[in-house]
Amino acid sequence: MRIGRTLPPAAAPFSLKEVLSGLAALFTGESARERFRAELREYYRVPHVFLLSSGKAALAVILQALKELAPERDEVLVPAYTCYSVPAAVTRAGLRVRSCDIDPRTLDFDWGQVEEALAGGEVLAAVSTHLFGLPADVERLKGLAARHGVAVIEDAAQAMGGELDGRKLGTLGDVALFSLGRGKPLSTVSGGIILTGNDKLGEALSTLVKKLPGEGWSDGVLAFCYALALLILLRPCFFWLPRALSFLKLGETVFDPSFDLKRLGSFQAGVAQGWQERLVRLREARLDRAGLLEKAGFAVPPALKGARPNLIRFPVLVEDAVARQRLLKESEEQGLGLSAVYPEAVSGIAQLKGRATGGPAPRAEQVARSLVTLPVHPYVTKRDVELIAGLFRDAST
Repeated sequence: MRIGRTLPPAAAPFSLKEVLSGLAALFTGESARERFRAELREYYRVPHVFLLSSGKAALAVILQALKELAPERDEVLVPAYTCYSVPAAVTRAGLRVRSCDIDPRTLDFDWGQVEEALAGGEVLAAVSTHLFGLPADVERLKGLAARHGVAVIEDAAQAMGGELDGRKLGTLGDVALFSLGRGKPLSTVSGGIILTGNDKLGEALSTLVKKLPGEGWSDGVLAFCYALALLILLRPCFFWLPRALSFLKLGETVFDPSFDLKRLGSFQAGVAQGWQERLVRLREARLDRAGLLEKAGFAVPPALKGARPNLIRFPVLVEDAVARQRLLKESEEQGLGLSAVYPEAVSGIAQLKGRATGGPAPRAEQVARSLVTLPVHPYVTKRDVELIAGLFRDAST
């Protein structure tokens, strides 16, 4: 067990001032949520904005609304390598997962397989995921999906603040979602956002969201206590402590479709105060760290032309299994924040055996075996980058 400075794999720090804004919002209730909604509508220039308890709750509610509009369809196309919350949300919505293999260079769909995966009239929606903040080709997916009457959900859970050709990520799909969890581009401790310019879908979403329970006073107090803990324990000088507590299961990836569907709490809406400035500041810090990694010899992941990503992690493929294991072990011992992220392709998730469809996904399986992510959050220093580069040099010898 390491005791000492330890980098979290991802972080979106907030301040004590923002936590206190959340506490104040517990006493003002709906006004904090309405302010946040209004700011999001103006910033993203969309008419329909909904605030949920988490990103996966947002995705599940989107799928429920789409299902009401097209009840004859029951499958959702997802990348074969993605965050486990995506197939968990599909399952939570009572739908079936259909996976499609990916391109390891972009972590986006393998476009040679998408057309066939969309065919058949059973696919309700296709999820275009900006994994780690890398922009996916949403427009290309929309062009293919339109031929089959399939809605495109832009999964920007990990990409808030990114841009493509001057357009904000989160405005490219038929409907989009963000996550406000602790390791995302912007954190309010927890939370999710839905954006759409589609009036028919917006009406269906409004009906569903109004029926969801809100978070009570006790939930707000717990969120306040959790925020205070994060304020301290996410700092590298203290992060070794929660990492050492095995029951917290930090770093573990779990498939769990039993999560709550709730509206965003007033505390979280209060923590969001000043979110635009914070989002820009965090993005610039991450771009700076990504630049340091590039100078240290790491290849910048290929992004679409015209992209300005907000990377929350820097992905690197390490094909040598022994070298990869050594890197992760050394990082754990030195507290450098490397992570293996999602251990299986979607087809390999045990709970989905016999319940998911889709062809073979050898590339996604290879990515699951070889991917390592490097931290790029504001707590990463130049010295950290030098140490990480040294780990890779040692692992290659």
